[in-house]
Amino acid sequence: MNGRAVAAWSAACLLGVLLTTNPGYRALVLAAALGAVLAGAGWRRTRRLLIGVALAVLSAVVLNFAFSHLGADALFALPDGWVLIGGPWTLEALVFGLASGLAVAGAVLAVAPLSLLLEPHQVVDALPGPLARTGAAVAASLNLVPGLARSFTAISEAQRMRGWRPRGPASWAEVVVPAVLTAIEDSIQLAEAMEARGFGSGPRTRYSPPTLTQTDLLLLGAAGLSAVLLVLARVLGQAADWYPYPFLRPPALAPLGVAACLPLFLPAWLWRSPR
Repeated sequence: MNGRAVAAWSAACLLGVLLTTNPGYRALVLAAALGAVLAGAGWRRTRRLLIGVALAVLSAVVLNFAFSHLGADALFALPDGWVLIGGPWTLEALVFGLASGLAVAGAVLAVAPLSLLLEPHQVVDALPGPLARTGAAVAASLNLVPGLARSFTAISEAQRMRGWRPRGPASWAEVVVPAVLTAIEDSIQLAEAMEARGFGSGPRTRYSPPTLTQTDLLLLGAAGLSAVLLVLARVLGQAADWYPYPFLRPPALAPLGVAACLPLFLPAWLWRSPR
């Protein structure tokens, strides 16, 4: 799997989510991203991610429903004296919160394959040449995050074996401080190892240059076609924004806009896991 092909598909999905506020198109992009993630990584690897995405959508719905009191169709009302939540709770606010949640979920799942299906060096290879150093730094810092979590767990267990017990926020310094110092030491060792390997002394080299297979070319073509059709639909007014206030109305879907989202479903078939 080529990193540039995956990145191009992710960019096309993000374009579909951000180019218009129409929840119909956002739902199509979300369905395509969800199918691709499940096909490529499976339910077991994506379970926590999907639970987090579901909680993010629920939070967007609840917050907009509780704090936005616009709209003509009031479902119920709370006393105006109640701070923030007082006033009418409208159907328009509930639906707009759901549309915002679809955007968040679609954006997160669109970029999820970059971390679920690719190795850090593949993500770096997908970046343009001028961003190679930035990508290497970002990939290295992301790799240190799970190391910090493992270090925190190991230090916590070692402290417990020595009789330490958590006694409130102040007592956690006995675990946090060693974990932070360990992370700093690991960072210094990583920097020294990168310097010993000549990082920054010249253009990035590769043991084996990434190649584009027929599947990658097909995915690149689908991503490019989707992006072109999305921009064309936006220019022609067939992917116009949707706004539910003050009166709720169903979002309008145009054939060109729907056709622009269909190529994004290709990874759901290409990335089928051999499980």
